[in-house]
Amino acid sequence: MVSENHSPLTIDHFLKMDGLTILGVTLLALVIIFAVLRVERKALWLVVLLLVAPAVVMVERWASLDNHWGETLIGVGLAAVMTVAWWLAGGRRLARPTSDNIKVWGQEPAPRLKASEAAALQSEVVRLREETERLEAEVRRLKSRNGQDEGGL
Repeated sequence: MVSENHSPLTIDHFLKMDGLTILGVTLLALVIIFAVLRVERKALWLVVLLLVAPAVVMVERWASLDNHWGETLIGVGLAAVMTVAWWLAGGRRLARPTSDNIKVWGQEPAPRLKASEAAALQSEVVRLREETERLEAEVRRLKSRNGQDEGGL
């Protein structure tokens, strides 16, 4: 009777690993690592609580469910190696994220208008208000005439 070796460190175990699973775990780990590295220090606890902790719990449960520990460790290891390479290549030169250098799209200050542009816009507003008043008077006149026509029948 031949006993099988169930050690996860055999060549057969590595050959049976799913490359797509390793890629998915690597991408998930990279997203989480870069989110933690690029978040403002005051909000780090919030990112850890709402992003890192749930992701770690879900990956741990998934890996223990179908015994994907090998793929998980390789994926996290690859993400760590890629992060270190990015950090050494240029990530360490990026400014620390603070409230001053974080830009939110759509919250830029409105452009300042020149005096001539402001005057032109103001005259357009006045013209549109006069036109609105004229059209409303026309509608009232038509309604009152329509009411007289119906009453005379």
